[in-house]
Amino acid sequence: MTGVAGSAWLGGLALLAGAGLGWAIRGFLARRALTSVRALEDEIERKDEELKEAHALLAETSLTDALTGVHNQRFVDAAIGTLLAPARRAWREGDPPPEHVTLVLAEVDHFDRIDAGGQEPGDEVLRATARALLRTVRGGTVIARWTEAAFLVISRTRFADESRSLAVRLRTSVAESVRTGSGAFARHVTLSLGFSIEPLSRAHPHLASFRDHLALVDAALRRAQAQGGNRAVGWRVNEDVLERAIASRGEASVAALLRTDPDAAEAEGILSQAV
Repeated sequence: MTGVAGSAWLGGLALLAGAGLGWAIRGFLARRALTSVRALEDEIERKDEELKEAHALLAETSLTDALTGVHNQRFVDAAIGTLLAPARRAWREGDPPPEHVTLVLAEVDHFDRIDAGGQEPGDEVLRATARALLRTVRGGTVIARWTEAAFLVISRTRFADESRSLAVRLRTSVAESVRTGSGAFARHVTLSLGFSIEPLSRAHPHLASFRDHLALVDAALRRAQAQGGNRAVGWRVNEDVLERAIASRGEASVAALLRTDPDAAEAEGILSQAV
C-alpha cells in the first residue's frame, strides 16, 4: 500500500514537474516570440525610415539640377502657383498692397565658344555662375537652371523698380567673379538678362500666364544679346495705353499680341523697354 502511495506521489510530482516544465517552455517560447516580434517591428520601422529617406532624396534629386545644385524646371512647374500667389492675389481698398515678383532669365554669353573647349570648362562655368547668382540673392529667391546655359530667377520684391536693380546685381556678380580659361587666356564670363515684373499689369493680373510672361522675358533676353550682350533688358507695361487697347480690342486679343509679337506691342506703346 505504501509502495502504491509512493508511486502515486512520485507520479504526481512528475506530473507537476512536467506541467511546470511545460509552462516554462511555453513562457520561454512566448518571450522568444515576443522578442522576435519586437525585433521584426524594429526592423520594419528602420526599413520604413530608410524608405522615407530614399523617397525624400529621390524627390529632392528630381527637383534639383545635378550639375549646378540649383532647382530645375520641374521644381518651377510644381511650385509656380505658390511663387506667383503674392503678386496675383486679389486686392481691396485697405489691404496691404500685393507684392511684386521679379522674373529674370540670365544666359551666359557665348557659351558655345566656352563649351567648344571641352565639357569640363563649360560645366565649371555653369557651376561658378550658379554660385555667383546664389550669393547675390536673398533668402526665398528661387534660382533654377532653365536651359543649357540659362538660369531663371524668381524673386519677391516690394517695388517694381527693384527688378532692374536685381538684374544689374546678378550681371555684375557673374562678371566680377566668374572666369574661363587661365593665365593669359583667362577672360571674364558675362551674362545677358531679360527681366519683367509679375503681374505684367496690376489692373489685369491674369493678362499673361506664367509661360506667356516668361516668353516676353525671353524676348527681352534675346534683345540684350542682339545689343551686344553683358547687359540687362526688361519690359514694363504702359497701363494707360494697355487700357485703351483692351477697351478697343478686348483683353484676349491684347494678351495674344503680347504672347506672339512683343515688338508690335512695343510699337503700339503697350510695352516699353526698361534698361
